[in-house]
Amino acid sequence: MGYRKTVRKIEVSLKGHKAYGDDTEYPVAYARGKSLQEYLGLLGLADGQEGGEEEQNGLVRQLEAFGDALVSWNLEHEDGTPVPCTREGLFSIDNDLALALATEWIERLGGKVDEASPLDGTSPSGEPSQVVSIPMEALSDHPQPSSVPA
Repeated sequence: MGYRKTVRKIEVSLKGHKAYGDDTEYPVAYARGKSLQEYLGLLGLADGQEGGEEEQNGLVRQLEAFGDALVSWNLEHEDGTPVPCTREGLFSIDNDLALALATEWIERLGGKVDEASPLDGTSPSGEPSQVVSIPMEALSDHPQPSSVPA
């Protein structure tokens, strides 16, 4: 059994907007999330759409590279069928999950490590260093030379 990502519901609230009520009565709506492909389309960054070519080349290129680099995952559709571990599969899942996975991948490529992960077997487990400690007392004035220069 894998991770089943259900379609996310997004709360859209106008709480605090003076023109639409006060803090007790205000408009609230709920909307379904979008797949990554749909989200990029809304931003004008999907393949075949005009718009920010630099952004498209950056964001979409990174997402496509992550999709191409996928080896395996445990993602399932709501009905329990596996999401294909492909670029197309990546672009079919919820945009927040896809962006979170791709962002984590890019950060790991740059050297990010889990702070909470246990130390590997090569660690000395925090034992004290074998280096002799350096004395911390103040140094005395420089001694005068004992011989007179010629």
